[in-house]
Amino acid sequence: KYDHQPPIYILHRFSNGKPVTKKEIREHFGQCKLVPCCAVCNMGLGAYNGLSDDDRREEIVNWFLLDERYPEDLIVLGVGHKLLEARFEERRGNEIYKFPGVGRIIYIEALIGLIDSEFKSPCDFPEWLKTAQLELAEWLRGAPRRKKQYFLEMASLESYDLLPHARGNPRSQN
Repeated sequence: KYDHQPPIYILHRFSNGKPVTKKEIREHFGQCKLVPCCAVCNMGLGAYNGLSDDDRREEIVNWFLLDERYPEDLIVLGVGHKLLEARFEERRGNEIYKFPGVGRIIYIEALIGLIDSEFKSPCDFPEWLKTAQLELAEWLRGAPRRKKQYFLEMASLESYDLLPHARGNPRSQN
């Protein structure tokens, strides 16, 4: 899937209900483009604009990295790693994707690899990561609204549904 950069919501706010030219948009935001973005990341970004593709990736990955305020977070990420290892050693099946720590590991590995230029695109991902992404995507499509709930659980944002005014910055709703 693809997402608009800058987000359409930001362009609407910029226009403030008045017609604007492509030149005005380019002068303010730079080149408008479509960028690869899955539904989970799109939900996480909301109306976040960012200055570059990597800035947007950093915004997303920060939702999934270890949060030192929660000591159990280290356990969650550790279990996610162990479940992925077990999956690729064929000791576990696709049921591992039910655990949000597995999704967090997949997103962290992909996004940090792109940010650090270890990968130029998802085509450069190692086979285990490509396979894990495909299996996770298949599992997420397996039930209605599963993507949204999974994202909320991965990012610990269960209250995201309750406060729609915070969609531009869900963490600010605390």
